Amino acid sequence: MALRVLHAVDADGAYANLALDKALEVSRLTRADRALATELVYGVTRWRGRLDHVIDHLSTTPAAELGPWIRNILRMGVYQLLHLDRIPAHAVVSEGVALAREFGHRGTAALANAVLRRAVAEARRVPLPGPEAGDARRLAVEGSHPEWLVARWLEQFGSEDTERLCRVDNEPAPLTLRVNLSRTTPAEAAAALAREGLRTVPGRLFPEALVAGEGPPLRGLEAYRCGMVSVQDEGAMVASRVLAPEPGWLVVDACAGAGGKTTHLAELMRNRGRVVAVDPYGHKLRLLEGAARRLGLGIIETRRADARTLPTSELAGRADAVLVDAPCSGLGVLRRRPDLRWRLKEEDLPRLVKLQKELLRAASACVRPGGVLVYSTCTIERSENQEVVEGFLAESREFTWDDAAERLAGCGTGGLTAFSEGPYLTSGPQSGGPDGFFVARLVRTGGSGRPRAADV
Repeated sequence: MALRVLHAVDADGAYANLALDKALEVSRLTRADRALATELVYGVTRWRGRLDHVIDHLSTTPAAELGPWIRNILRMGVYQLLHLDRIPAHAVVSEGVALAREFGHRGTAALANAVLRRAVAEARRVPLPGPEAGDARRLAVEGSHPEWLVARWLEQFGSEDTERLCRVDNEPAPLTLRVNLSRTTPAEAAAALAREGLRTVPGRLFPEALVAGEGPPLRGLEAYRCGMVSVQDEGAMVASRVLAPEPGWLVVDACAGAGGKTTHLAELMRNRGRVVAVDPYGHKLRLLEGAARRLGLGIIETRRADARTLPTSELAGRADAVLVDAPCSGLGVLRRRPDLRWRLKEEDLPRLVKLQKELLRAASACVRPGGVLVYSTCTIERSENQEVVEGFLAESREFTWDDAAERLAGCGTGGLTAFSEGPYLTSGPQSGGPDGFFVARLVRTGGSGRPRAADV
């Protein structure tokens, strides 16, 4: 199963998390085998660059020139030899040869046998690029990231933070849950999960956050099915908390996607008011609607539209608050989405920045005087964060900065003070905290300075 998922990611551009979840849903694997399949998919994807470097030294045909089936068979084999000591080397070779025969032919089986036998003896001794290759090349191979990205980080953050970023990106991300405050309390949710075999500890930043340990699959638990919790990293909770919606508000989520932040907003509003979720993709809105039903949130209205059309909608000038959780490069969540580092290209960044500026400008038209505008991303790229907001403020004089950190004073945590950078909040995963994020809170001047409750 792991090989089929890796092939889909490599050859068909599938998303690793979605392809794996879909495969696991229909599988009859034991818990141990599910864990191994998950380890192989995420481990091979994270370490793809380093694995290909090893294969290039052991094979007469470079990894890039191999077909996707045999390439991923070799990656799986080398990964197990380097990272999974519990699997005997002879079993790795035997399984690799069998897979090469099943998904290839006699020649690919012979290639797998030769390369994997060499890997048993030599994989750990394959040298990294030397100093003559430059820091970017060395770190790209050692930390298994694209060289263009490492070079960019070295320029922006320096060698120490870049090394730390690469290291953290290759560690498994914690499973963090968000308690549905409109339905239960953190203590009640933790107790319900524990009764079903999933132990949790409180999160570091917000009272609604729980960090899960080892246990049964979450989506099979009654506590999940009945809407007590959702999956969301604490870094992704920051935007809704900074927006700080009140019951009765009219809130527009201009880039709602599958609704992680939309549902958080509705929960913080205690399911009173209106949340209009806008997204151009129908399949994402269907996922959002399903999540809202599971969580018992009746105030969410979905609208299939491009947020750039909002200035001409009936929402113009009416919203108490607007969230623009803009599409971005995702460079703050690479530990959670390891395939993204191989999918993203440097030339994608200017296109994303252009889109972000257009979305922020258009969505701002919905904010009433005295209302709130929050811009957020899950990237650590300054051009997508500070520069977008600063450019917007230079053009839109009716908006002004509001201190994002001040809005978190009532959350019962001081953990976010370390992430303050001027009037906004930002952090990279190398900080040792949550996933990378950026959040800016703006206020539209010309009103009382306090948003009113929406008419519902």
